[in-house]
Amino acid sequence: MKLVVLGANGRTGKLVLQAALAKDMDVTAVVRSAERTPDLQHARLQVVVGDPCDPAFLASVFRDHAAVISALGGRLPTKAATSVYYRSADAIVDAASATGLKRVLVISTALLFPDQTLLGRILRIVVPKVVHSAGRMENILNRSDLEWTSARAGFLNDVRVSAYRAQRETLPAHGTAVSRLALAQFLIDAIEDPGTQGAVYGVAQANT
Repeated sequence: MKLVVLGANGRTGKLVLQAALAKDMDVTAVVRSAERTPDLQHARLQVVVGDPCDPAFLASVFRDHAAVISALGGRLPTKAATSVYYRSADAIVDAASATGLKRVLVISTALLFPDQTLLGRILRIVVPKVVHSAGRMENILNRSDLEWTSARAGFLNDVRVSAYRAQRETLPAHGTAVSRLALAQFLIDAIEDPGTQGAVYGVAQANT
C-alpha cells in the first residue's frame, strides 16, 4: 500500500511513519518546512515539503496513493493554530476527489465525546477552539464520500507501549490517556479494516 502521512514531523507523525514502514508500506511524508524533515531514512520513504491545507499541493501528492493519515494538530489551543484541523480536512476532501484517493484517517480529540469526566468538562471550557475545530474537521469528512476514520484521543504521552484499546463512538473505560505509539499503531491497523470506515473511535492505552 502507498500511504501519505500529513504532519509527519510531529511526535505522533514520526511514529506513524515508523509503524507504516514496519508494515512494508510505501510512505510519502508531508512536512511544512524543509528544516523539519523527519530524522528517518528508508528506501520506501519519500519526504515532500508543502502546505497540507493546499488542495492543489495535496492532489499532486495523493496521485497513485491509496490512503492518507493526518497527524496534524494545533501546537497551541488558539483559533489560528487549531484551524489546521478543518482547513486540512477541506483540502484533503478536494484533493481526494481530484485523484480518486478514498481512505482517510485523522487524529481528533476525545473532548468531542458527550460523556465527559469533570476534568473533561473543564477542558472543554479551557480549550474550546480545539473542540470546535476538531468537530468541524469531522463534520467535513462525514459529509464527504470518503472512507474516513477519526481516532479521538485524550492525553498523549511518550510511553513506549504500542498496545491499545479502541471503541466505536466512545472512549474506552478509564481511557483518558494513550501513548503516541499506541495511537500510531491503531491508525496503521485501521487502514485495511473496513469495519472502521465512516466511524469515530476512542483510542486509549491498553490496560496494564
